[in-house]
Order: sequence, then structure tokens, then C-alpha cells
Amino acid sequence: MQSRRKLLQATAVFFGGSTALCFGPAAAFQLVEIDPESPIGQAYSERCGGDAQHAKLQSDLRAALLRDPSSKSLSAPCPICGCPVSVSR
Repeated sequence: MQSRRKLLQATAVFFGGSTALCFGPAAAFQLVEIDPESPIGQAYSERCGGDAQHAKLQSDLRAALLRDPSSKSLSAPCPICGCPVSVSR
């Protein structure tokens, strides 16, 4: 009974380790810098409402900051492009 268990454990370790070594790191989780002047960079920059959308979000955050005197700053991502927008006192 002991030898069968050791054989199964050794097989699992061998195949698990060799699978991890064969595939390497997942490329889906890498961040890639985009040149703002490239076509894709321009498409992303025009995706959001730009300064008008961010100005509205900043005014909403300033109003929330006035309602909450204990906070020194607030931040939120733009709902369209995901850019971080923050305001402080």
C-alpha cells in the first residue's frame, strides 16, 4: 500500500512540475505600455469623454469630499476609460 501511494505522489509531482515548466508565465496578465501617438493610443485617448468627463467626475468627488469632513482626499476610476481621477483638500 505504501509503494502505490509513493508512486502516485511521484507521478503527480512529475507531471505537475513538468506542466508548469512547459507553459511558463501567463502572458494574459502582463501590462503593456501604449505609445500615445500610435493609432491604438489615440483610439484609447478618444474613448473617454476626455477632460469634460473627468471634470464632471472631479466635481462629483469634490461634492462628496465636502459632505465627508474626515476625508482628506477621494479618488475614483473614470467609468468610461478607467483613468484614476482624484481630488484632495
